[in-house]
Amino acid sequence: MLGRRDLMFISLLLSFFAFSAGYADPEMVTVPAGTFLMGDGHSFCGETLHEVTLTRDFQLGRYEVTNQEYMEAVQWAYDNGYVTVTTTNVLDNLDGSTEALLKLTNYGSQIVFDGAGTFYLTETPYGLSGYPQGYDPSQHPVLEVTWYGAARYCDWLSLQAGLTRAYEHSGDWLCNGGDPYGAEGYRLPTDAEWEYAAQWDDEREFPWGNEAPDCNRLNFRPYPDCVGWTSPVGNYPEAPASLGLSDMAGNVWEWCNDWLLCDLGTSPATDPVGGPASDYRVYHGGSWSHAELYQYNAGRYANRPYYGIENVGLRIARTIDTSDVGDQSRLNTAPKLLEANRPNPFIRTTQIRYALPSSESLARVSIQIYDPAGRWITTLVDSHQGAGRYSATWDGRNPSGEPVAPGVYFINLQWNGMSETKRLILVR
Repeated sequence: MLGRRDLMFISLLLSFFAFSAGYADPEMVTVPAGTFLMGDGHSFCGETLHEVTLTRDFQLGRYEVTNQEYMEAVQWAYDNGYVTVTTTNVLDNLDGSTEALLKLTNYGSQIVFDGAGTFYLTETPYGLSGYPQGYDPSQHPVLEVTWYGAARYCDWLSLQAGLTRAYEHSGDWLCNGGDPYGAEGYRLPTDAEWEYAAQWDDEREFPWGNEAPDCNRLNFRPYPDCVGWTSPVGNYPEAPASLGLSDMAGNVWEWCNDWLLCDLGTSPATDPVGGPASDYRVYHGGSWSHAELYQYNAGRYANRPYYGIENVGLRIARTIDTSDVGDQSRLNTAPKLLEANRPNPFIRTTQIRYALPSSESLARVSIQIYDPAGRWITTLVDSHQGAGRYSATWDGRNPSGEPVAPGVYFINLQWNGMSETKRLILVR
């Protein structure tokens, strides 16, 4: 017979599995902080050219959120009492909010509720215009999700990952009290973050460059249509953005964090957060049902946050904190021991050069690689060295010889009680 302690243990196990069921760390791409020109100089609303500085590294989902991912998350939320369901909507049920999160009977609805506690996926008849023989909706981007449903999805991920939720679910639904860049949990990208990532590093017009859109690069609506409905995410490998982000143009619009502020002005801005509460939230990226005009990186459009639409989805974001890279609590700052690694960004290998000044005796040198969360990746140098110039090479692998994921990493050099850290970028 099971005792009381055994029953308590089983209860805890069941609670744990109920909490974590269906959750997997999203595939994210790291975007380094920096300065860029936002807008394209046109006279459309909010597209005046101005300099923007983002001071925090952040991550974006490599792909748009899929029907399968959203269905699993909303099932978890339902099982935990965080949502309720009517015949037409999934409604919020956390913090007193009752906002509509997902439309169940609209034009593009592919997530269905069976009335007995289970969500499942289905083709929509309108999708058959693009796929007359039928299609599997699981890897297509989620549609008919309102802005509230996009923000709430981010919070569900945060709760499952043990992170602090980003959004306040009352009033204006502020992200981290109005400072989205300081949020710990998952969130929607800001207007500026989205455009910065899409045009990364050379202010290109489209995510792949300056060449005009065509059906080999994105799913959009020339005449005739490329597809006539959404495509599975990641379906255009010939046209990734510089950082490896997929579908930053076409397929579906992507909700952003900001309230629409039409006139962004021409003055420089640092970590902008958009306008005050209004009637519209920003989205970016164009869609399967829009023409070339709407696919530009700088194109910013908006809609009412309670609308669920057949061409609007989402991509998640999260700020990353680099302050805890390595254990440097007892160390002083070194006087420029590390030189810039070359090449940077790199594809296969990068050379890390460093110079050691004179010291009374040979001192131990440690050079290690960490990821943005402060997790150790590999050690490149661990030896005693005298004054001189040295170099070490990293091939983007861990000690087991396995390639690590593309993204931002940190070189940390420790020598004679001093420490220095520099950032490097691995692309593949």
